[in-house]
Amino acid sequence: MRPITILLGTVLALTVGACSRNGEPAEDEGGIHHGRNSEFSGPQLRVFLTLEDGAEASVNTAEDAVATALGSTPLPGHQARDWTFVKETDDGTTVAYALVSWDSANPADYLMAGWWAQFPGQRLPDLSFADSEQYALVDGPELDPAFPPELPTEGTATYAGQAGGLYAYVPGSDWGDHEGAYVLDEFEGRITLKADFADGTLSGCIGCVGDIVTRRAHFGVFLGDEIRDVKAVAADYELHLGVAQVDEAGNFEHFGVEVRHPDREITHSEGFWGGGLSNVPDGVGNPRLVAGFSDADFTEGDGSEGLFYGTFVALSEEFGESGN
Repeated sequence: MRPITILLGTVLALTVGACSRNGEPAEDEGGIHHGRNSEFSGPQLRVFLTLEDGAEASVNTAEDAVATALGSTPLPGHQARDWTFVKETDDGTTVAYALVSWDSANPADYLMAGWWAQFPGQRLPDLSFADSEQYALVDGPELDPAFPPELPTEGTATYAGQAGGLYAYVPGSDWGDHEGAYVLDEFEGRITLKADFADGTLSGCIGCVGDIVTRRAHFGVFLGDEIRDVKAVAADYELHLGVAQVDEAGNFEHFGVEVRHPDREITHSEGFWGGGLSNVPDGVGNPRLVAGFSDADFTEGDGSEGLFYGTFVALSEEFGESGN
């Protein structure tokens, strides 16, 4: 399964963190690298990044958006819109998706999550996802490492929200005639986190509350006719996120994600998760949200192999309930 590059935005002037699975980064190297990759002035958006070959690429709402729609957002007081971008150049084709949530009275208060697929040397409609570069994006002023949060030194907080991304699965011998049929789809699930400010740690789970589900929602343009998860084989998996240490800038990353399933024998799993805590406090002084990425590969007893790869945004319990 091809690696995907992660970009974590942490901005007020829009600084972005990048984490690459290309070559599977060593644990001691860290997974997140920072750099700017978006500009937003509601409702105008530009997204830009450096591709694997070092070339600079960008898309914007004025020239490259091919579809837009009102979006849903968990952030109290925010509105949301999403865009799909398609851009063809001499070097290939870009397909991107971005969802932005922002305060209409203060567009600088925004959060963006998105995906980018680059198809070098390819043209529509004949795009091969297998030969593309894929990037995940999260961006927002409250994640700017230049303006770190004032983290509490004691107490705990709970966070909950949405996680989602790409799900891949190759069924093994237990699946009969479906053995070896490659499944590539989108997944959604609920993420729950606990912050221990005295220890400076975060831990949590995706799928422990509610079920992970698959549905083709945002990436149909570049997933195309890839086989969907029509048998809901992604259901009942849980991604247990290991205890991550939060640094002084409010960022964290941890090479430790365990995949569990009540009925399937998981013989091996590994993964990475990381992100940042908001520099905007909730009504009781804790960071109002946590945003980032999760990545988990697993193997099962019958030879089945799977991958969950995506982004998440989790709000503090106080902020989610009161909006303060």
